[in-house]
Amino acid sequence: MRFLKKILNFEFFFVAAILAIHVYAAFSDAYNFPNTWFTRDDAYYYFKVAQNITEGRGSTFDGINPTNGYHPLWMIVCIPIFYFARYDIILPLRILLMAMAVFNAVTGVLLYRLCRAVLSPAAAMLAAPFWSFNFYIHYTVYEFGLETPLAAFAIAWLIYRLVLFERDWRNQRGSTPPLAQLSLIAVVVLFSRLDLIFLIFVIGIWIIFRGHSLRNLLPLDLVAIFLSMTVSIALRGGIKQYNELFAASALQLVLAAFIVKTVCLYGFGAYQHPRSKSFGRIILQVLIANTIASIILMFIQSLQFLPQGGNAVPRTALFVDWVFCFLLTAALRTAYIGITRGENPPSLVDPMVDLTRNARRWARESIIYYGITGISLTLYMLGNKLVFGTFSPVSGQIKRWWGMLGQTVYDHPAGSWPDFLGIVPQGVYSAWQPAVDFFKEIAALIKPLYPGSNTQDERYYIVLGFAIVLLMLFTYLFSPRLKHTISQSPLLPLFSGCGIHILAYTTTAYGGAKEWYWVGQMVLVILCATVLIDAVIHPFSKFHWVGYFLQLCALLIAGNMALRFSDFVTTVMRYDHYPTDRPYMEVLPFLEENTPENAVIGMTGGGNVGYFIRNRTIVNMDGLINSPEYFKAVQAGTAAIFLKERGVMVVFANPRLLEYPPYYGQFAPYLQSYATHGGKDLLYLLEKPKY
Repeated sequence: MRFLKKILNFEFFFVAAILAIHVYAAFSDAYNFPNTWFTRDDAYYYFKVAQNITEGRGSTFDGINPTNGYHPLWMIVCIPIFYFARYDIILPLRILLMAMAVFNAVTGVLLYRLCRAVLSPAAAMLAAPFWSFNFYIHYTVYEFGLETPLAAFAIAWLIYRLVLFERDWRNQRGSTPPLAQLSLIAVVVLFSRLDLIFLIFVIGIWIIFRGHSLRNLLPLDLVAIFLSMTVSIALRGGIKQYNELFAASALQLVLAAFIVKTVCLYGFGAYQHPRSKSFGRIILQVLIANTIASIILMFIQSLQFLPQGGNAVPRTALFVDWVFCFLLTAALRTAYIGITRGENPPSLVDPMVDLTRNARRWARESIIYYGITGISLTLYMLGNKLVFGTFSPVSGQIKRWWGMLGQTVYDHPAGSWPDFLGIVPQGVYSAWQPAVDFFKEIAALIKPLYPGSNTQDERYYIVLGFAIVLLMLFTYLFSPRLKHTISQSPLLPLFSGCGIHILAYTTTAYGGAKEWYWVGQMVLVILCATVLIDAVIHPFSKFHWVGYFLQLCALLIAGNMALRFSDFVTTVMRYDHYPTDRPYMEVLPFLEENTPENAVIGMTGGGNVGYFIRNRTIVNMDGLINSPEYFKAVQAGTAAIFLKERGVMVVFANPRLLEYPPYYGQFAPYLQSYATHGGKDLLYLLEKPKY
């Protein structure tokens, strides 16, 4: 059994398995890459921009319009890889596949190591294969060709370092945490995906307020405040009216509520450890704090102190928010009492005395952590403004604009309550995969108990609700180890950051969320599953032979998952199956035969065509990988003139699509069809309008 004690053996075979499987895929037929592996059009936005950068054209998709519609660190990864596109258009894709395999392997090892640091060896041995060989995670994170492999690695790296920091701090090996190091890792997380800023902010709270109940209560309160305010406003007129009228105002009120409510909760003692006083006193403090905060928010709204840009929300919504927020914040403190049961609570201290004692350290460490991350973000934004004329990526601005338009030909805002809460069983707002797929499988098993051909979603929500109740009972009544892990690990701030991240998309009328946005949630799901498994098997691990047996079982499960994944890859990444002269995309011969060499072609989307087409240039018409100036032209209804001035001769698109928002028919007077392929027309872009 000695080999089971050697961590490096497990890591070696795990990494070797991942790399071997991906090496097989990397040398398969060229046709596999655009049609089986890198199938998402958005990925080719990165690929073509990276290729253009290496060829001296700058940050541009089409060689004409400068663009910043991407996450910066993944572009940095892609640039040296797509240098080789000048020799062979498929070679960079083979290299990128292996680079993503390395990210996959390292992320799995990090998850294994952080679980190994706090959980049983058998449970830790399941974390890595759960991540690396899960079909949904691999498809969404590692096969799209987008920034998600880097984001997953960065999140796992940060959480692993936080686990080590927590262990060292609790063992009192050092009084001062390595804030600068943690901040730099947080910067990597931030620039891997810019929307991970919410996680970075919450992690800072967890680090800085260590040793205080603020550490866990404040991040959860932020989620409760966000959820309460937005749900309260949406209840007044429904999701559709919320998206069209109140989303901007709701966000302003949420930001104000973050400040007002947390200050009131702290001032009235609601951030003192709940177990240091009676339950009745806790409820009274939370009630008074929420009441005062709601009065202040009503006053702020009535005097129109909030920035302009949205419609005034109904006053009754703030009353509903008062009720919801009180219930949520009181429930969080009740749960915290249960989670920390058995721990010695700190003595009760007046809030102002507590602030006086800790203010200097909190301020110093906040300056270090948020200073490094804040300065990095500020420099990035200033650089964008100087180079591209806008502070943030134009792609995000466009998708938020789409959301303001309601229903467009592209994606639309969250349109139902399950979407709004991120718990829908399918679709882009299904934010908790792969747990969702697991619950759906359980829901299928209970069909005999709840029959019906159209009750699949209802069964899913029944299973989800039952799972939540069961987890709460198991946590509070039966598993001290689980409570200890939750209270002394980064799981709570990770959950809070993921919750705010979801709400930042679903409650702000964002018009273009994608399934790969939820990479942080995927990491959290894997960690939670591992923690639950550990809580179940840990009581049996006190017998050494049982512990070894459980590790052997974990190895067998990991091996089985690797074999199943290997079978899948060898099935879809074929060898000597496709003719070497087969076009990578069926549309390429059509465009090359019906347009002159060096033609500049406008397309909605067009990422993969732009990368593979020969001797022609594709200009992106939806604006996601175009310039801020083009975005303004689309908004002003002058996009056709803008494109014509930049040399666009032909448009390849569905004319009917261009009649609807966000285009509103502005191209119609300038287009003349002359060929058709696959439901799209090839149209001349005329110099003067026909009418």
